[in-house]
Parts: sequence; structure tokens; C-alpha cells
Amino acid sequence: MSQLEKLISKMKRQPNGIRFQELAKVLENNGYRMKPKKRNFT
Repeated sequence: MSQLEKLISKMKRQPNGIRFQELAKVLENNGYRMKPKKRNFT
């Protein structure tokens, strides 16, 4: 079982127990891109 498959099964078992980095890794593997947060400098 690959690491990505393990993360997906963990998400199914414990949806409240995942970290943002784990979610981002799964999404990026499926073609999504992280957009940098805009900062307001005043």
C-alpha cells in the first residue's frame, strides 16, 4: 500500500484527525495547486 493510499484510508477512518499538510499532499497528487495567500501591506 502506497503512502498516498494510507493517507486516504486514514481520512476515511478519522476525518477529524488529519493535518492540513496531509490534505494538501492528497489534493496536489490529484492535480490541485496551492495558491499563495495574499498579504495586505498597508
